[in-house]
Amino acid sequence: MMKNKYLEVGKIVGTFGIKGELKFYSESDFIEERLRKGNVLYLKQNDTYTPVTIDSARYHKNNYMITINGHNNINDVLKYVGFSLYVDITKAKELDEGVYYCDELIDMEVYNQHSEMIGIVVDIIEIPSSKLLEINDGKKKFLVPLIDEFVKEIKDNKIFIEEIEGLR
Repeated sequence: MMKNKYLEVGKIVGTFGIKGELKFYSESDFIEERLRKGNVLYLKQNDTYTPVTIDSARYHKNNYMITINGHNNINDVLKYVGFSLYVDITKAKELDEGVYYCDELIDMEVYNQHSEMIGIVVDIIEIPSSKLLEINDGKKKFLVPLIDEFVKEIKDNKIFIEEIEGLR
């Protein structure tokens, strides 16, 4: 169950050229769908979500270059650098059973193979090889790879892991 109405899809990390293109770093597995021409995303400024319409998108050197809201001048888009873009979760693609958006895992309780609660997921960290669950046990934080060898099951808003020696 999602706690927020919006799901982050990436961040505007810079501008490109003088024609209003923005460098966009994607955090979405469905980026082609998200950046489709005419699609509406939401720019988060403080706690306000402002709709923006994608005019164009292309992939260039590990980032996407996008234009929004008919802006075709660098001076019109400089103010957007550093902001994240979101999708309305009610319009997000429904996932197969057993597959979750990262935001859904935040605040879930984590249990070991002995059914002992060992903490709560506070963040998801993306590394090149996989994602890591950042878990807070009330005293310290530790990381668990979000792969089948460690995460055995997710059900009833609880994550069950295979805890190994030295994990915490």
